[in-house]
Amino acid sequence: MGEAVEKYAEKYAENVRPNSLLDSIKKMMTNLKIEADQAMNVLEVDDSDRAILQKRL
Repeated sequence: MGEAVEKYAEKYAENVRPNSLLDSIKKMMTNLKIEADQAMNVLEVDDSDRAILQKRL
């Protein structure tokens, strides 16, 4: 059972961070009227996350 919980926690963490970043980027784009790249620069999103987020915008 511990292994199943650990796998669930890993999967949850993989989804929560990108979703949180995506929400922040969208809010910045709307409220500050800036482009996605600018919002990602402000949030200091690394290149690997940036590629994933670009696909979801």
